Amino acid sequence: MKRKTLLSMATSGLMLAALIPSFAQATDGVVKFSGSISDTTCDINGKAPGEGNETNVELGTINPSVFSQIGKTSTLKPFVLQLSGASCTAGKSVSIEFDQLGNVDPASGNLKLIGSKPARGVQIQIYNDHGTTPAKIALGQAEAAPQVATISTEKTATLKYQAAYVSTEASVGAGSGVSYIRYTLAYQ
Repeated sequence: MKRKTLLSMATSGLMLAALIPSFAQATDGVVKFSGSISDTTCDINGKAPGEGNETNVELGTINPSVFSQIGKTSTLKPFVLQLSGASCTAGKSVSIEFDQLGNVDPASGNLKLIGSKPARGVQIQIYNDHGTTPAKIALGQAEAAPQVATISTEKTATLKYQAAYVSTEASVGAGSGVSYIRYTLAYQ
C-alpha cells in the first residue's frame, strides 16, 4: 500500500512539474542601472557630469612594428580629470570607478578596440599616475587601491592617468585604435 501511495505521489509530482513553467529560461536582455547618491557634484574638465561629458585622449598613430613582442606598449599619454565648480565641496575625497563591463577584456584587464576595422592584436591599458611610477589599472574588477584626490579650498581636485596601446598578440595588424570606458566618481 505504501509503495502504491509513493508511486502515485511521484507521478502526481511529475505531472505538476510539467504544468508549471520552468524558471531556468534563457536571458533575453539586461537592464543596467547607474547613478550615485551624493551631495557633491563637481564639473569634470569644465563640463557638467553626465553622458555628454567626454574626455578625448589622443594616443597617436603607431606603426605595428613598434609592438615587437606581446606586452610591448606604445608611449604613455597622460590625461587628467580636473574637478571644479561651485558644487565641489572642499575637504571631500574623490575617487573614480571605471565601468567593469562594455569594452573591457576581463582576461587582460585592458580595453578592447572597437569599430568596423580595429587593429588586430592591440588593446588599451589605463594607468594610475598619482605616484612616482604609473600603475596599470586592471579593468573589469574593483580596483584594490584607487587613486584618491582631496578637493581643495579652491574647490578643485585633479585625478591623473596615463594610457597606451599594448600588444596582446605576437603579430599586430593595422586598423583603428578607438575605444572608450565609462566611469563614476565617488565622493566621501
